Amino acid sequence: MKEFRDKRLERAYELVLSGDIKEAVELFEAELVDFPDSTHLLMEIASMSYILGEMNKCINAYKRVLELKPDSIFVYYRMGVAMYRATYFTQAVEVFAKIVDSGKNMPMTYIWMGLSYYHLGKEELSVECYRKLLELCPDTTMANYYLGIALKASGKYDEALPYFEKLVSENYPHVSAHYHLGRTYMRTFKYDLAKEEFKKVLALDPHNNNAQEMYDYICDDHSF
Repeated sequence: MKEFRDKRLERAYELVLSGDIKEAVELFEAELVDFPDSTHLLMEIASMSYILGEMNKCINAYKRVLELKPDSIFVYYRMGVAMYRATYFTQAVEVFAKIVDSGKNMPMTYIWMGLSYYHLGKEELSVECYRKLLELCPDTTMANYYLGIALKASGKYDEALPYFEKLVSENYPHVSAHYHLGRTYMRTFKYDLAKEEFKKVLALDPHNNNAQEMYDYICDDHSF
């Protein structure tokens, strides 16, 4: 491949370091005109577009990379995340499934695949993804958290409890874990325990309106 022959790349990286990402992308794109098969340039454009929130441009750049390097699992992963961010959940699942089918060991794939299924309303498939992740990485905080969320969303409150309880028992200041544990305790009619969890949320995040509302609701002795 020919060498890059001007100083546009050097200037582009200077712009990246100074935070002028949009102008840097324009320089990468200008260089791409002369070197259309440069996966290096395409990856830079994809990464910078992701930072700018321009997900369609990001996805298209990754697709072009895959035309040149069709076996790049890492690029599939990055593209799948961009598709998730763009709310293209069905397409994201298809991309993550390619990674799983490849047999490559990329545990984080299951996080994003599970989230995509969750947003598609397919909680059971989401649960399967997080169970698989826990098999690979038993102590992964995110796996325990999202598995609890997926089980709770599918109405399996008793099954969800241990995953939230595991997180809070490790003294990890996980506000959302305390909150969802409180909501799950409510669903299982353990109101005193729910009240304590909402108190913990408010100790960590005094302006959490959802936790305050739940705490006040219990204190007012409402029926559920």
